[in-house]
Amino acid sequence: MKTLKLIFAVVLTALIGVPATAWAQSYDDDIYLIDKTAPIPENETKKERKERIKKDHEIVDSIYHLKAEHAAEDGYFVLQATEVRNSYGHYELGLNDNTNFMLMQGDKGIFQVAFNNMDAGANGLGGITLHGRISNKKLTHDKKGNTIITYTMVGRRMNASVTITIFKESDQAIADVFPNLGNGHISLRGRIVPYLNEDIRIEP
Repeated sequence: MKTLKLIFAVVLTALIGVPATAWAQSYDDDIYLIDKTAPIPENETKKERKERIKKDHEIVDSIYHLKAEHAAEDGYFVLQATEVRNSYGHYELGLNDNTNFMLMQGDKGIFQVAFNNMDAGANGLGGITLHGRISNKKLTHDKKGNTIITYTMVGRRMNASVTITIFKESDQAIADVFPNLGNGHISLRGRIVPYLNEDIRIEP
């Protein structure tokens, strides 16, 4: 048990120690680059400016979607969750995305939720943490243009089937985690960000 807690502590130190800017991508910076590279018409009206900015945002959203999709395909990403829902429909909003996440690093991953309550939970953070080895990963697309990633995560404490949906033209995603034992499941919602950190220690 002490070894398990130590592993969790090492992982959390590695993850929480990374600045949020290392995970998050700067939306404003990408808009700035588009503004600097795309010609702005002279005597642009307010309506034209509004339409141009809308198109710029659509371009950036599309870029973020491709980044998220490629990261999922490569197998190195983190889903930063700010919303968690259980199978009974209970929501937790405004959560810390440094402690609520779905992480994949090659053939290994971590699933963790840490609720805002006084209960220490199984991981000492008011929730659960699962380290696992990843297999049977598949990437497909549905009729709406969303990207669907499915895989199996096998760990010492729990095995689970995972389905991640990355919404069309966005890096927003939902991860549905279905434990192989039991009827319930947990859903995490947030952004998928490309993330590779060889210092993270994952021991299924």
